[in-house]
Amino acid sequence: MQQISDDSLDEFDVVVIGAGYGGVTSAALLTHHGLRVALIDKNDRPGGKAMTLRDDDYGYELWPIAGGPAVPSRFHELLDMLGLSAEAPILTPDHGGEFQYRHPEGTWVAVPFSAHPAIESLGDPAAAGRLPEALGASQEQTAAMITLAATVLTLPDDDIDALDPVDARSWIHGFGVGRALESYLFTLCNLLFVVAVDRLPASEAVRTLRDFFRGGGGRYHAGGYARPAEALVEYVAGKGGHFLPHTRVREILVEGGRAAGVSTGRSEVRAPIVISNAGIQPTVLKLLPEGSLPDDYVERVRALEPSWAFVGARYVVDAPIFDAPMVLRFTDDSWWDDARYQEAAAGHWPDDPLLFVTVPSLYDPSLAPGDGHQAALAGTMCSPDPESPMSAAAVERVHEAMLQAWPELARHTVRREAFTARHVAAASRDSVVAGQGGECIGIAQVLGQCGHDKPDVRSPLPGLYFVGCDAGGYGCGTHQAVESGFNVASVVAEDLSHQLAADLAPVGG
Repeated sequence: MQQISDDSLDEFDVVVIGAGYGGVTSAALLTHHGLRVALIDKNDRPGGKAMTLRDDDYGYELWPIAGGPAVPSRFHELLDMLGLSAEAPILTPDHGGEFQYRHPEGTWVAVPFSAHPAIESLGDPAAAGRLPEALGASQEQTAAMITLAATVLTLPDDDIDALDPVDARSWIHGFGVGRALESYLFTLCNLLFVVAVDRLPASEAVRTLRDFFRGGGGRYHAGGYARPAEALVEYVAGKGGHFLPHTRVREILVEGGRAAGVSTGRSEVRAPIVISNAGIQPTVLKLLPEGSLPDDYVERVRALEPSWAFVGARYVVDAPIFDAPMVLRFTDDSWWDDARYQEAAAGHWPDDPLLFVTVPSLYDPSLAPGDGHQAALAGTMCSPDPESPMSAAAVERVHEAMLQAWPELARHTVRREAFTARHVAAASRDSVVAGQGGECIGIAQVLGQCGHDKPDVRSPLPGLYFVGCDAGGYGCGTHQAVESGFNVASVVAEDLSHQLAADLAPVGG
C-alpha cells in the first residue's frame, strides 16, 4: 500500500482525516471520480471503531459488531460500484443469531433469526407471529405488531419527516403491542442507536427499522468486519492515492479563508478539500485554528450530545461454547429510557442487563483456530465518559450475565479482556469535551440532532466537510457512516465541479 514519506509536501485534490467507514467510503468514491486522495489515520489499520484486530490466529473487533440491514445494503452498493465484492465478501448467514428473552415468571426463551429479510411475511400472519408467540404476546398484540410493521414499511417520507420531534418510545407505545413486544422493539432501538428510547426521534427509528424489516440484520464480512474498509484503502492506494497509517493530524491548515490541507506536526499534506471523519467536535474544537469558524457555530458544536458508550469484554475460549454468531439477550427491565439510564449511572442496574454478543468465527471460521476455539465479544450500554466509574460496573455486569447465560464459559475461558469507554476514545474519537469521547456511534441520534437538525456536511469554512455518523446520513452505526460517505462524496464532487466551472468562466462573464 502506498504511503507518503513523513517529510513529503505532496499536493492532493482531497485529504481525508480518519479511516473509519465514513472516511474510507468518501475517499474511495472520490478516487473513483478521478481525484487524488490522501487518507490519514492515527491507527495502524483502517476501520475506525469497527477495525478488526488479529491476534494469535483470532480475528475480532474492538467490541461486538454486526451490520444491518443485511441485504441489500449500501455496503453491497459500494463494493459492487468499485469492483471490490470479491475482495471483501459480505456474509448473511441463514442462522444469523437469536433473541433471548426472559419471561416475567423467570423462564428464558431463545428465538433464532436469519440475516435475510425478515418481513417478507406481512401477508402471512402465522409467519409474522412466530416471534410474538415466543414472547407470549396475545393475538391482539400480535396483530398490533403486524400493523406497526406495515406502518413502518409504508409510511411516506414526508410523514416520516414529520416525526422528527416525536420520541420513538411514545410512537411505538401508541400501537398497543404489549409489554414483551415493546421490550423487543425498545431493545432494538437501544442497540441500533445506543441512546434512550424516549429521546430517539421516531423518524430515525422508522427509517432504520424499515431498512431492517426489508433487509434483515446480522451482516458480517469475510476476513473480519473491517475487511471492506481495508479493501477500500487498497483501492485508493492502487489508483494513485496514499494512505498514512499511525499518523495524527495536529491541525487543519487554513489559508485565504478556506481549508488548505493538514499538518501532522512533522509534515504537511496540502489539498483544497479536507474531509474529516474524526468527529465534528474534535474537528471544530481541536483541529481548527481559533477563529476559523463563527463563534455561535462553535458553541452549537460544543453543545452536541454524544451517544452512549458500549462496554464489556472479549472472551477467548478453548471449546465451542457459542452456537449463534449474534445474540440479543433482554428482559422487560433491561432496555433503557433516560430514567433507567440515570438509575444505572447511580449504581442501580437491572438484574439482567441488556446484552449484545457476537462470535466472529461463527460468521467466518478462518477468524479462529481449529478444535472449537472461539472468540466472543459481549457488551452493554454505558456512559461515554472515559473517566466514568460506570464502565467498570458495566464490565462486571456483562461478565455476570455471560456466566449466567453460558455457565460453561467459566472453565473454558483462556483469556478475558475488558473494553471500556476509555479504550474506545483511545482507539477512535479524541475526547475534547468533558464527559465525551467514548461514545459508540458519534453525536447521539436524539431529538434535536437528527433529520433536518443533523449537522450539515459542509462546514462554514469553505473546503471543510464532515463525514461519518455525525453528518450526512441516517441509520445504524457503520451503515450510517457509509451512507454519509456516499452523500459527502456527491456534495464534494458537485462543489468541485462548480468551482472548476467558475475557474474556467471567461473574465467579465
